[in-house]
Amino acid sequence: MAKDFTAEELAQRALDVNIVKETDLRSIWGELGTHNVECEQLKQLLVRRGLLTNFQIERLLQGFRTGFIYGKYKVLYLVGAGTFARVYRATHRETNELFALKVLRKSKSEIPDEAELFRREGELGMDLKHPNIVAIHEVYSKGKIHFLVMDFVEGHNLRDFFKVRGKFEPLEATRITADMVSGLNYAFQKGVTHRDLKMSNVILSSDGDAKLVDFGLAGLGGNDNEDIGDTGNQRA
Repeated sequence: MAKDFTAEELAQRALDVNIVKETDLRSIWGELGTHNVECEQLKQLLVRRGLLTNFQIERLLQGFRTGFIYGKYKVLYLVGAGTFARVYRATHRETNELFALKVLRKSKSEIPDEAELFRREGELGMDLKHPNIVAIHEVYSKGKIHFLVMDFVEGHNLRDFFKVRGKFEPLEATRITADMVSGLNYAFQKGVTHRDLKMSNVILSSDGDAKLVDFGLAGLGGNDNEDIGDTGNQRA
């Protein structure tokens, strides 16, 4: 950080980017009994109350003014980052429902062809509604802002799961394969093939289901490795 921030400066930054409400801050100041407190004390209380995450606070203190809000969604944490996009854990600002937000990187959003492909791939994915496919609920593509709103799957991607386990028992491997084939067959019946099928694009949910993600995004080129599931080891 370039400088030490006061508690009031941190609170004002959070207000400026619209990730806390004035009523919540008034409650916080009331609990503290004064504005004249250490910044760290305010940070701890904001996190304990669930008003801000450590990820949000660090970005505020680093001077970021954007990337906190995308449409109706508020970013909570960075989950994964690939060549073309970043994936965030986010909540709907009105319902507090949890989603994964896949945001096209700024460097790619400035290239019209790639931004358009990202949009079209997202719209294609919205037609795929199956228990073994991570659902896409919304596609936003305006100006230089492009993002997909997806189910947030509590679990691990198959690549990370295998790194921890080292092997799969026969019955477990059969069940995972059956889930993948079920999702792939459904998509095929809809005229869609998965052009980037790999271990990092298979999410194992906490319920034990295998879910496919990133249909067709290989069309962007390169090798994206975003993790839609909450791996328990989020990369920030």
